[in-house]
Amino acid sequence: MNDPSTIDSYPFELNDFDPTVDTITSEIVDPGPSAADRSVARRASLQILYELDTTDHAVADTLEAHLVERPEAYTVRQHIRRFVEGVITNRATIDDILQEYAPEWPVDQVAVIDRNILRLAIFEYLLQKRVTPVPVIINEAVHLAQVFGAEHAHGFVHGVLGAITSELQPQLQWTAEEADTP
Repeated sequence: MNDPSTIDSYPFELNDFDPTVDTITSEIVDPGPSAADRSVARRASLQILYELDTTDHAVADTLEAHLVERPEAYTVRQHIRRFVEGVITNRATIDDILQEYAPEWPVDQVAVIDRNILRLAIFEYLLQKRVTPVPVIINEAVHLAQVFGAEHAHGFVHGVLGAITSELQPQLQWTAEEADTP
C-alpha cells in the first residue's frame, strides 16, 4: 500500500478506473516566468545597465558575468537579455523621450541609477513587443528607485513615467518589431 507505483497511492479516488485497460497520462505545463521572476529580471537588468553606463565594459561580457554570478538571474536570462539589449539598441530614442518629459534635467545629469530605471521602464512601456500593464511598469520602476535610488528618486521616477504614460501610447511599436527579439 505504501508503494507509490500502486494505484492505491494515487492522491485522489479514481472512479471506474481499470488498470488493465485505462491509463493515466499527464502533461507538464510551463507557465513561463512568474511576476517575481520578471522582477528579478528587471533588477538584474538595471544592475547590468548601470555597470554599462559607468564603465567601458563590453555588453556581452557584462551580461555573461552577471548571469554566472547570480544563479537566480539564470532562469530569466532571456528577459534580462531582451531588456538590456533593447535599452542599449534604443538608447538614443529612449533618451530623447526622457529629455522631452524631464526637460529641466539633461539626461547626462540625471543620476545614473535613475536614468537607467527610466530607460528600462520606457523601453518596457513603449518599445517592446510584449504588453506589460502600465501600473506594473510604474510600480516596478518606483520600487527599483526606492531600493537603489536616492531618498526622493522614487518621486522623480514616478513623475516622469506618469507624464510619459499619460501622454504617449505605445506608438513606437514599429520600432519594437525590429529591435525587440523574442
